[in-house]
Amino acid sequence: MNSIVCLVKKEGAAICKIVTGCFLYALSVVLFIDPVKIIPGSVTGIGVVVKALTGFPIGVLSILINVPLVIWGTIVLGKRLLLYTGLTVLLSSVMIDMLAFLHPFTQDILLGSIFGGVVMGVGLGLILDGGGTTGGTTVVGRLVLKKRPDVPMGNILLIGDFIIILMGSLLLRDWDLLLYSVIDLYICVVVINKVMYGFKINSLSIIFTGKGHTLDQKLQNAAPCNVLYKNKEQIVLVSRKRDMSKIQHLAEEVDENASCAAFDTDYSFGDMYRNYLGERS
Repeated sequence: MNSIVCLVKKEGAAICKIVTGCFLYALSVVLFIDPVKIIPGSVTGIGVVVKALTGFPIGVLSILINVPLVIWGTIVLGKRLLLYTGLTVLLSSVMIDMLAFLHPFTQDILLGSIFGGVVMGVGLGLILDGGGTTGGTTVVGRLVLKKRPDVPMGNILLIGDFIIILMGSLLLRDWDLLLYSVIDLYICVVVINKVMYGFKINSLSIIFTGKGHTLDQKLQNAAPCNVLYKNKEQIVLVSRKRDMSKIQHLAEEVDENASCAAFDTDYSFGDMYRNYLGERS
């Protein structure tokens, strides 16, 4: 019963992230990106270019292009991707067209590229963190992450989206647009990485002390961390970066001569890491 409740909570949280992300994603397109004709990359970027040339709705085109991409991703990554990507593509596409009546926040292309990148980055970060994709390059990003989980998602998107932006600028024959779109893309990628990884950075710490066993008991009882290795003279542990000050305080309580070296860890695996991240997040 408890496992079912945990599963429902986990999936419910993922869906809430995806829905919120879709709303922010749609707002960024309607309020900032489309009014100043910035090319945001991915399928939406293709949609912006096509709309500028033909007037065809962005949301409808996104669905048409994403259907084969989602099918491909599902074959490789499984049915969960189909469910969440289908939900994401449908919601974001419908929301973009439904919110089209909103008045743009700005007609200034620089402000549009900056704030459009921020809002879109938050939206995409939530969507990807929830397990969804918006199709296009985000599906490709998921495929790459399966092989290279150590590569930040935003960095993967940067390459694919830049190619789309470059092609769109060539079609529209506007090099200023290319430069502003690159600004938008860079900001978007930075925000995506921040939303997905920046608030979850872990620290791998090595504490040197003459009271290793005593400190180990203290840490296990009072500190939000997971001890990976210990002996009489040193302890290796993983913790949230934000908890390092508490760990330092506990170490100094036990041994005022204790010293520590800490390193940010962008990627980790194994049961001890998973238990720590799952139970103490």
